[in-house]
Amino acid sequence: MSVRSALTRKLIDADTALKLLEAQAASGGIVDLAIKDKLSVHKAAERGLIDSSDMHKLLNAQKAFTGVEDPMTKDRLAVGPAASKGYIPHENARRYMEAQYLTGGFVDPSKAGRLSVKEALATNIIDSKTADELQDETTYKKELVDPITKEKISYKQAMDRCKIDNHTGLLLLPAASTDATGAPSYSNYRF
Repeated sequence: MSVRSALTRKLIDADTALKLLEAQAASGGIVDLAIKDKLSVHKAAERGLIDSSDMHKLLNAQKAFTGVEDPMTKDRLAVGPAASKGYIPHENARRYMEAQYLTGGFVDPSKAGRLSVKEALATNIIDSKTADELQDETTYKKELVDPITKEKISYKQAMDRCKIDNHTGLLLLPAASTDATGAPSYSNYRF
């Protein structure tokens, strides 16, 4: 089930749905389980995976993955440097960097692959304060609502509660409903 379907069925709240979609966009794309692939925000909207009212926020989150264009130099900046220059609000940048860190490493739009904390520090993708914060789980904000317990949880806590889907290998967050066999159904959020 997609995040949008889970929202429509009232299995997750709107703010949690948007934060989960932002994390997807910031870390590689909106997941479409039907084709087992990640899509750009525009493609996800075309396929009905996201609501058009969320496009602006999701496009901003996607820039954390694709890079933010510096209007002066035309260089593509990673999310950390873009926030330092005021091109992305610091609060949003922190969420995007946390999602990248927890899903395999930081994204440098000028290079392929993900960067470790050490590599990101060496290339000025993050600063030492951000590195320390991201490595300390107690600094993670509890901005999501667990669909089952309704408690406020961090992105890391949500990932820890996920189950691996046998068909796709994706991490899926358990939702409040069950299927005909009584097994939990899962929202379609890839971490």
